[in-house]
Amino acid sequence: MHDVKKQREFYRQQAQCYDEMCAFDKCDEHYVATAVLCGLFDLYKITSLLDLGCGTGRSLAYVRDHAPNIALSGVEPVEALRQQCLEKGFTPEQIQDGDACKLSLPDGSVDCVSLFGVLHHIPTPERAIQEALRVAARMVVISDHNIYGMGSPATRLFKQSFRALGLRRLLGRIMTRGKGYHDTDWDGVFYPFSLIDYFEQVRSQTSQVFCFSTKTPAVNLLRNASHIAIVAIKPQ
Repeated sequence: MHDVKKQREFYRQQAQCYDEMCAFDKCDEHYVATAVLCGLFDLYKITSLLDLGCGTGRSLAYVRDHAPNIALSGVEPVEALRQQCLEKGFTPEQIQDGDACKLSLPDGSVDCVSLFGVLHHIPTPERAIQEALRVAARMVVISDHNIYGMGSPATRLFKQSFRALGLRRLLGRIMTRGKGYHDTDWDGVFYPFSLIDYFEQVRSQTSQVFCFSTKTPAVNLLRNASHIAIVAIKPQ
């Protein structure tokens, strides 16, 4: 697909400076989600983690520093980003080429699967979610956008109204002026996306699901949280 190829080329070009472009610090939503994940390892007896779309390995490096006993692995389709992982000290055996929507791994082969800021770059996010749920034995953690909580109050109401009417596909076309995706010089190609739209897919295959805002203060996640995370626990 043209948009997918364009996105991977963006990452190839930006690989060496990506960490500086997209700060991963205590103000970053995925930093928050990664920190929460590390705090859950003991509670849910997690011993292995697979990070899908691991990019430059920022989240994996955080986990390595804060939970050194966890066996780490990642899947990343862009070679230049995989090289950045290797420069952070990960091995080629840990960081594999692959597609998050079609993993060459057995069912339940890793305790936890994570996706940090990945799904809004995938045209079929439900497939990546399904693969994460299939491969994870104990837990899936996802951190990503909620377009319904982004923008001014009027903008949020406009988007939330389209969702309530079952017109989120049309909303995506309107937001992207018919293309179906955004094309930027700061995040490459990405799609209008809300993790909330995939909550039921996750809930239907897990025993517990926890949702929280990772960036903006929000009691109502749909209406006010620009970025959210889901922690889903599989039945044992």
